[in-house]
Amino acid sequence: MSVFRTPTASERTFDILNVVFLSALGLTFLYPFVNMIAISLSGSLNVLRGEITFYPIGMNLGAYEMVLANKALWRSYANTITIAGLGCGCSLLALSFAAYPLAFSNFYGKRIYNFLILFTMWFSGGMIPTFLVIQNLGLVDSKWALVLNLLLSGYYVIIVRSYFEGIPLSLVECSRIDGANDFQILFRVVIPLSKPVLATVALWVIVAHWNDYFYPLMFIRKFENQTLQMVLKDIVLKSDAMMYEMTSSGGLDAIGAVSDQVKNAVLFVSLAPMLMIYPFLQRYFVGGVMLGAVKG
Repeated sequence: MSVFRTPTASERTFDILNVVFLSALGLTFLYPFVNMIAISLSGSLNVLRGEITFYPIGMNLGAYEMVLANKALWRSYANTITIAGLGCGCSLLALSFAAYPLAFSNFYGKRIYNFLILFTMWFSGGMIPTFLVIQNLGLVDSKWALVLNLLLSGYYVIIVRSYFEGIPLSLVECSRIDGANDFQILFRVVIPLSKPVLATVALWVIVAHWNDYFYPLMFIRKFENQTLQMVLKDIVLKSDAMMYEMTSSGGLDAIGAVSDQVKNAVLFVSLAPMLMIYPFLQRYFVGGVMLGAVKG
């Protein structure tokens, strides 16, 4: 039987201060995002005057019409989605193959194998060796160069291995007794039981590919193969909207405000896929991280 206890005055005071503090903190984090949307939807003169805060003034959809009608931006969008999707699928497959023997197998050299995975968390090959390897493989200006560079992470392998170790070993042993080989056990037993951690890692990998700027800058040469982040750099940092045929048309009546409206519209369009994906993976996110980090 539960007993209701009336909060003390100090506890009520703490709760009120906690709510006020966290609300103010949340508004601080939320304001740049809301302001970005408000500027992208506002009229040109209002943007020039610096009147925009939390809500748009002089509603104007010209920036979004300009952005959504731009073929170069959509091409970079498609390139990034292809790389993120292909990279996510390949990474999950590679991570499962790397983590399975660490969790369920005892083989000669297991400690060395584990050490080599941990070694990659401490040291990397460096920029020049990485570029030379990709160049010798003939993958410069190829989507596979971006996929392979983020294919495996030692940290992700440890997370997936720790989660695999939480699966009862008896399930694996029973499957072997029934005649299943390691590939059948992995795809029919282990992976179906590991959806939380795989969904969590999938989100990390997708976000890493989506935000990746350094490797595309290093390996991508052709304009038509550019990713979204490279186009965002040209538009947002260099204000090079003319390269992508973003002029003062589309209802934007002040040329000086075009750059700010287009910049914020492009930023919102680039964030939209991540905002749509995260709610569906949120329930796996916390559980996958916590369960995967129980064992070291």
